[in-house]
Amino acid sequence: MENSVVKLKYALDILPEELSSPIRKMPQLERDRIQEIRLRANKYLTVTLFGNEYFLSPDGKTQKEPLNSVTVSSENVETVIKRAFRFSMHSFSRELSRGYITVDGGCRVGFCGTAVLDSEKNYITESVKNISSINIRVARELFGCSGEIFNRIFFEKPMSLLLIGPPSSGKTTILRDLCRKTGEKYSVCIIDERNEIAATKSGKPCNDIGRLSDVFNSYNKFDGIMTAVRVMSPKIIAVDEIGSKEDLNALQYACNSGVKLIATTHAVDYDDAKRKSVISKLIKDKVFDYACVLGTGSLCGKAVKIVRITND
Repeated sequence: MENSVVKLKYALDILPEELSSPIRKMPQLERDRIQEIRLRANKYLTVTLFGNEYFLSPDGKTQKEPLNSVTVSSENVETVIKRAFRFSMHSFSRELSRGYITVDGGCRVGFCGTAVLDSEKNYITESVKNISSINIRVARELFGCSGEIFNRIFFEKPMSLLLIGPPSSGKTTILRDLCRKTGEKYSVCIIDERNEIAATKSGKPCNDIGRLSDVFNSYNKFDGIMTAVRVMSPKIIAVDEIGSKEDLNALQYACNSGVKLIATTHAVDYDDAKRKSVISKLIKDKVFDYACVLGTGSLCGKAVKIVRITND
């Protein structure tokens, strides 16, 4: 039986009352299924359920059209950004340059506006100003959601798995639960670049990630993977959203060192993933033993296809 812990409270904590109140008034069944909360300055507040975006009325009703929907002011956007950055934006220059910050509970606050480019390398974003849109991804722990995948792939011994799915398909939620289950049986190093998996606060994970798991919080993937292999001797390394050439080198190093991997990547399906150069190379080199495709909509977070890549 799956047991869901939704971290919506942490997302609502950074919203002003005029925006959080309509969400609190939503029917609990819908409220517990919110995936994203979107704020666009001088436009409408929306929530995403099962991959579909809805407007919200002041009394908490979801609507496909914005008639009498809750509006978002520029001041609302500014308030949320200040709260997300704990009223100290200069302390989070890395997060500013990347366009997101993770708040308590593991909720990720993404934002866009006007890029401030590095004065010496004018193609590198140094910061963002005049923020106009915010997307809050609601973190959740869904205990047992990876049970089928774990039992089929990891029950007998550590294996390597590539989780495939488009945005809002539940990749991070499945990955988090896999870390918990594998971390009860094997030594696991979690490379938690955005602090979404463990939701570490003051050095302590807020999420259940397993008794044998170690967290590399806010490390970039390359440094985290390389360091984990060298100093922690893991059986499995877990990492979210791979796809860069740096990821390729680090993952190949881990594989050649005998470490198994659990990684996620954005793609519609297995064939789409193979069309991406880095993923194609990893699959061709048999870095992964299995690939698992996740569904969307009503099949969000469900394994719709499992492919065996290597043979024992």
